[in-house]
Amino acid sequence: MKKFTILILHLSFAVFALIGIGLMFSNSNYGRGLSWLTTESFEDSSLFQEQFQSDIRCIFDYVNYRDVFETNGELDFNKEIASISYMSLNTSETTYTLDELIRYAKAQGYYLDDDYQVQTVPIDDKIPSPDVRINWKAYQPVEILTEPADAIMSLADLSKEALTCLGNYYKVSNNLIGQPSNLYFQIYYQHTETDTSLFTNTPDLSVDQLKALGEYCYVSGSSLIVDSNFNIPPAGMSAMAESSNPYDNNNYYAIIALDTEYTQNDIYQDLEQVFYRAKIMYAAGVLCLFIGLAGCLITLYQIIHSITGRTLYYLDKITFENSLILCAICTVLALYVGDKVICKLLHTLFSIPHWNYIDMAVQTSIIYVFCLIEGLSIIRRYKAHTLWSNSMFRSFRKIASLYFLRKKFTIRLAVIYSLFLLTNLLLFGGIFIAAITSEGALGMSLSAVLGILLFLLDFWAFHNLFHSCWEHDKINEAIIGIADGNTSYQIDLELFTGKEKVLAQRINNIGMGLESALNEQVKSERLKADLITNVSHDIKTPLTSIINYVDLIKREKIQDPKIQSYLDILEQKSQRLKNLTEDLVEASKASSGNLKLEISDIDLVQLVQQTNGEFEEKFDSRHLELVTKIPETSIIIEADGRRLWRVLENLYNNTFKYAMENSRVYVDIETSSDNSQVFFTIKNVSASPLNISPDELTERFVRGDVARTTEGSGLGLSIAQSLTQLQGGTFEIIIDGDLFKVHISFPIKHESTKAEHQEI
Repeated sequence: MKKFTILILHLSFAVFALIGIGLMFSNSNYGRGLSWLTTESFEDSSLFQEQFQSDIRCIFDYVNYRDVFETNGELDFNKEIASISYMSLNTSETTYTLDELIRYAKAQGYYLDDDYQVQTVPIDDKIPSPDVRINWKAYQPVEILTEPADAIMSLADLSKEALTCLGNYYKVSNNLIGQPSNLYFQIYYQHTETDTSLFTNTPDLSVDQLKALGEYCYVSGSSLIVDSNFNIPPAGMSAMAESSNPYDNNNYYAIIALDTEYTQNDIYQDLEQVFYRAKIMYAAGVLCLFIGLAGCLITLYQIIHSITGRTLYYLDKITFENSLILCAICTVLALYVGDKVICKLLHTLFSIPHWNYIDMAVQTSIIYVFCLIEGLSIIRRYKAHTLWSNSMFRSFRKIASLYFLRKKFTIRLAVIYSLFLLTNLLLFGGIFIAAITSEGALGMSLSAVLGILLFLLDFWAFHNLFHSCWEHDKINEAIIGIADGNTSYQIDLELFTGKEKVLAQRINNIGMGLESALNEQVKSERLKADLITNVSHDIKTPLTSIINYVDLIKREKIQDPKIQSYLDILEQKSQRLKNLTEDLVEASKASSGNLKLEISDIDLVQLVQQTNGEFEEKFDSRHLELVTKIPETSIIIEADGRRLWRVLENLYNNTFKYAMENSRVYVDIETSSDNSQVFFTIKNVSASPLNISPDELTERFVRGDVARTTEGSGLGLSIAQSLTQLQGGTFEIIIDGDLFKVHISFPIKHESTKAEHQEI
């Protein structure tokens, strides 16, 4: 009984909420929120604005039409209104009076209703109206015509136009002048002291008295400012007052005032009552909606705790997918019955304007009840842990996962996309058939259900494609990271599924393997560097002793030339061994980056010129002609002067050893087009064939002289490359046949002329 009572209360609150929505939905202010309830007055409402603006237009129409329709203050139906010429007859000008045009309008089925609006009554044997040329209209003396066809219209349209003008005249003369009104107006035009025109429904009140009534709007010909206390001033009143001026001067004023006490029984009093009734009804609707929703939430909470236990009913024991299908079928049948029976019964109790909301409320209630039943069933399944286990999709997905795990990506995509297209076509077809064969609530509900299923299918497909693309992006990021040298990069496998997870795991394994191999290689290189350093250090001590003892023996002034030659050879070889040991240590430090650089501003042009001077005699000994192309300006770079000198020294020594005798050596210094880089180039023709790649020449202990007929350790170019790169430069070897060229570049710090440099 308690559960049943809670359920009845829940449904009652739902009905209460529907009543509240109905009160708001049927209100003319629906969709404007809640702020208008407290901030908007009747004078700010659209009801008032539309009526007030319409009355202003009618007042100025009255100003324009009074002399057209009246004679001595009385409506004169014999006044001439328009002159026409028939298009099909060669007749003279024909003039129509107001009475003739009104009678012709009646013959065409036109008449004025209670609000003086032109209405039409269909007439079976109505005489066709001929087209005529308009010569003049009394109610529109100045007509703007943009083309000749604008002066031609049917006689029926002319009579309807005249009847419309007469209706606007009646609105003012009968509603605002002929009977009491809360709206007062005075329109005054003056030509001379005696030639004036006054249009008013309150000749006894002054302008100040009219302003004191409440709301007003005042314009005058002598002022550009509109005097008004309306929150939303009427639009176009100044323009209408000016256009209605018969004297073409600025001696006029127009005031329209409203008695906000609404003491007279007129349209404004009725609209004010309608406005405040609408406020009360809208507030009542908001209150009903709030109480209904609050009650629904409270009772729904009680229902979830009392009705949705772990006990499963018959509906909860069938598979989850079948339960959804059964709920959808029952909903569609209930909607059909509701549309054909319940809605028709309710239509007998409510007026036609409310039928749309009645139908919507019935459909919403039916859908809500069945969704509530299915939602409670889902909660019971969830609590009993059968929501996933008792699902056909679980079994299907398990089989599909095992099948697709062994297939290629292309096969998986083709199969899944084919199923996706087939399901889309079926749902599209179902929506189309439901739309063209069903009517009313059934067709709408069926189309809505199929549309929701189509949306869910497309969303599921998009989710899977997006997730697959996300997995591929993560795999791509991992491959790029590993390719860039980040071998420790690992993919988080938590959100991966299927074959992508297997692929990601294998990429992680590759990364770990590369990381391990790289660590081993780094360790091996470190051991090699340590071995070279240690061995060089150990050799250096006895070598120093040998060099010192050779020097001591030479000081003994040995006379035997043979022994003296032995000492010279011993001194030469020990010095070469010393240089080789120093080169080994420096090459090891340079390749490992274990060098302390002292960076300062270096003039590369001056350093190259000094190097040319140092090696000039040495090059002459092998008949090598040094050809230089060096700019006259100083080019400043940031580098370690001692290390940069070693780079140039190694390059010049390499040229001295391996260049062809009686050849030229070219040394160039150039700057980039934007003066951001400086390029140093040294090139020569090799004495021996260069059957070796540029990359091999920069490896340690590799020499261009394969026969090793010249002295050298094979470390010069390697040391030069490492030192250049450590100082932020680039080092490139280019081989073209027997032409050997080294290209070095550094960023320029600044450039100045020699004169400026000397001044500094």
